[in-house]
Amino acid sequence: MALPVLQHRVIIPERPPLMLAEYARAMNTFDTLITQFQDRDHINNTGLKPILLTRLVRDQVIDKDTFLRFCFYFIGEELGGASNNNYNLTELSACLSYLNSRSTWAAEIIEALYNGLVNFTNFIIDNLFMPLKALSTKTPNSTPGSACHLLPQEAGIGTPQRIEELRDNCLKRDRHRCVVTRYFCRVEARARSKVDGERLVDDDGAGLYAERSTMEDLEVAHIFPHSLMALNKGEQTLSESKQLAHKLLNMFDPSVVPRISGCDIDKPSNAITLIERAHTMFGNFEIAFEHLGGHTYKIDYVDPEEIFTNLDLPVTRTLLLTPDRSIDPPAVDLLKLHYAIAKVLHMSAAGEYIDNVLRKMDETYGRQLNANGSTPIDHYIRLKLGFVMS
Repeated sequence: MALPVLQHRVIIPERPPLMLAEYARAMNTFDTLITQFQDRDHINNTGLKPILLTRLVRDQVIDKDTFLRFCFYFIGEELGGASNNNYNLTELSACLSYLNSRSTWAAEIIEALYNGLVNFTNFIIDNLFMPLKALSTKTPNSTPGSACHLLPQEAGIGTPQRIEELRDNCLKRDRHRCVVTRYFCRVEARARSKVDGERLVDDDGAGLYAERSTMEDLEVAHIFPHSLMALNKGEQTLSESKQLAHKLLNMFDPSVVPRISGCDIDKPSNAITLIERAHTMFGNFEIAFEHLGGHTYKIDYVDPEEIFTNLDLPVTRTLLLTPDRSIDPPAVDLLKLHYAIAKVLHMSAAGEYIDNVLRKMDETYGRQLNANGSTPIDHYIRLKLGFVMS
């Protein structure tokens, strides 16, 4: 079902906002196409629901002009290759005009129309959702000597001093506790016990000794992965893959990329303190923070039917602030975008589809490629060159 990663460059120049009439025309056409093809989601052999994913993304993005231009670019490109039309159908207005005659099209042109929608879905998966999942779940196990740490794989842009500062600030802000479970940092407690013995207390002055059986090592986790902003070795500018990821993030929320650009990716506003298993599930978009107002969130499994529940969820948490407000809390817009993406991945089955692709990539690492073509080599090359080597 999912087509190979597109091998050509996607160039959609910056444009002024769509005129109201053209916007309405494009959105109405999009809705009609979704209705026309949505039943096909139930007959593909991957479990992925590309038409539903496209609709869910449309519902979540703020910059719908860019969404529509991207969508009809892929539709127009596919139609241009399948028809004898001499117009540039990747232009929105030309594509919309050509679509007016679709009731008279032959079956192969209708199929090209559907393939254009699926190509757009795969573009979003390959250039945003898959890198996010691949980068966010690169979590090594904690060791007794490195508990309460920021993962070294995420150090990319930041200097050691900046990473150390981020770690210290997040642990201070979050009171040395996981924001999900509220478990206290085991290593910090051990250090305090050497001074205070059984009289050790937490950051708020409450006794800690009774909690000793529930303490765990903590990790300071980026909400959006560090490598999104890191330069690949030897490069002076971000890779094309990362630039496309930024364009797609901007489509969801234009405020996000400026907030995490450059060294800002390592600010406390893009980080939370978690135990290891919560970090893994958060990075894999299996748990998410639903914003309830202020700095209060309902934290729950994204799949309401999740059966492997090794975290006691749902819980409602008000994220902590430092008394002098000197350390920024986790940014509401970043957690809201993480939540929106998590919902799209679950409802469209894209999360499970991506997990299967990444699993095949892991199985392939260091081995020969499968002769039957089942190895996702296109995904492997794109991630390795565009993201993971950062």
